[in-house]
Amino acid sequence: MVELPLPSSHRLYGWPGSEAIAVPEWSNADPARPLFSIVIPTLNQGPYIEDTLLSILWQGYDNVEIIVVDGGSTDETPAVLERYRPWISVLISEPDRGQSDAINKGFRRASGSILAWLNSDDFYLPGAFHTVLACFAAQPGRRWVIGSGDIISADQHFLRHVPAREGSAETLLAIENGCFLLQQSCFWSASLWQEAGGQVDEGLSLLMDYDLWWRFSQRCSGIVTQEKLGAMRYYSTVKTRRQGERFPSELATIYARYGASEPLERLVQRLLKEKSALGERLQALEQQLPVRLLRRLRLLPRA
Repeated sequence: MVELPLPSSHRLYGWPGSEAIAVPEWSNADPARPLFSIVIPTLNQGPYIEDTLLSILWQGYDNVEIIVVDGGSTDETPAVLERYRPWISVLISEPDRGQSDAINKGFRRASGSILAWLNSDDFYLPGAFHTVLACFAAQPGRRWVIGSGDIISADQHFLRHVPAREGSAETLLAIENGCFLLQQSCFWSASLWQEAGGQVDEGLSLLMDYDLWWRFSQRCSGIVTQEKLGAMRYYSTVKTRRQGERFPSELATIYARYGASEPLERLVQRLLKEKSALGERLQALEQQLPVRLLRRLRLLPRA
């Protein structure tokens, strides 16, 4: 048996201390039990990826395939992955074209019947896998579990609870009202993944999960459970904030793709209004300060 390389004082939001958690011996896994394939895309997430891995190991379920796709980290990530190598089924370490490419690389190596991906700064909460198994067992014809979860800060303080919502078009169209499915709390069958195309859209950097939910919703309705399955970290350098300007264009692409003409028109009109308001603010600024000075300070483009 390989011991976890972790001091007993380690604490993780929602979990008891590691001294109270038993990790099963994975070598004795029953192959007849459902296999979870968890893909972890990562790049320079050394401060967080250990928590991600531990939240899988601490589930108390031994039939798990961990697939880590590292795009070439230069921080402490490789050292963390080396320490946990005995529990990582597949480790891909090579440059990629972004998170969506990394996710697809991982799922091409997946062999489980239950799939999910977990970003390397996020983690699962206690009992997540057993809740998912119970949901699938209770409704064997369903192929998508949608749970609730929490959004927390980088230093693990509670920020917001995200309730589980059904994976319907009505729910998906409410994304601009702050209603969304927490990706960290979603699991699905390998058959649904293949039916929906077997990949996420690599042209999307932020909303690849939202696009996937649309494809799932056209093929089945999810099992909704209000049990908390995952936690998402939100902080100043998280990708959703660093690349937030891409959100409207990706949302418009998805609206157009799935025939959501009314919300697409509203989105375009809102963006046009915002652009017009920005132009008015720039004009007001020109009247308050000399244009030459503004351009010298690179606050206005050169003519």
